[in-house]
Amino acid sequence: MTENIFKLTAEKYGVTEEEVRSEIQKAIAEACKGSHALADKISSAEETPTPEEVIAYIISQLYKNRLI
Repeated sequence: MTENIFKLTAEKYGVTEEEVRSEIQKAIAEACKGSHALADKISSAEETPTPEEVIAYIISQLYKNRLI
């Protein structure tokens, strides 16, 4: 599922999938700073969650809150 998201986003903005993933990873790293950090809410083998883990978390929260 996430691979398709990266591909569609890359095509839409005329960039590579690697650029999309890199920019998302930068945003995640920023969101993981400070108290109540995103990383505290997402289980990950890494200190900073991967884009795939964040997307999976967001989707699970949408389902949990019956928004999709």
